[in-house]
Amino acid sequence: MHKNKIDRRKIRTRRQLRDALLALILEKGYDSITIEEITDRADVGRTTFYLHYKDKEELLLECINGAIDEMVEEIISIPLSAWRLAPSEDSEILSPDNPILKIFVYVADNADLYRSIMRVTGSGETQNRVREIIAHAVSEFLLDRAKQKAIILNPTVPLEVFSNYFAGSLMSLVTWWLEVDMPYKPEKMTSMFQKMFFPGAGDVLGFIFV
Repeated sequence: MHKNKIDRRKIRTRRQLRDALLALILEKGYDSITIEEITDRADVGRTTFYLHYKDKEELLLECINGAIDEMVEEIISIPLSAWRLAPSEDSEILSPDNPILKIFVYVADNADLYRSIMRVTGSGETQNRVREIIAHAVSEFLLDRAKQKAIILNPTVPLEVFSNYFAGSLMSLVTWWLEVDMPYKPEKMTSMFQKMFFPGAGDVLGFIFV
């Protein structure tokens, strides 16, 4: 029990420090932030800070990795059956399992977090990591459908090229949407992306339903 209390206290303290850093980044930028400002905002002592992190760079890295890992978990939890390669869903009746919608919703729910990170790192690190996960999921979906003989593929470009183009296009749009303060709802963004991307996808893949 004593160990559990210590573990919970450790988790709570680290969360307070992460939240403090991200809030300060939004207010004044990363470079000028001091350890004292972080600990004051988190309501912990400097000694406590150094029990958990050697400097603010290590704290920032944990914030970044945590944000990426949460989005990655959201993406990889999506069943392959939820991935679609046709713009068949209207924006008003999107399935909650639609993986594109899940990404837009996750970013919207964590907008301040991602804005904080991008102000320090730019979108590159986060976007590249998620792009890799999405590209892998798309490739696996297509190969799985083809293996089950549910579809026939005769792509005009390598599958890895198609998958990375799809993922890169999606993440670039998500990043722009966040930077301009999300003027459209996640459902609308999902519908527009599907309309822009999917009509040509079938032709590129030589996609035939069996």
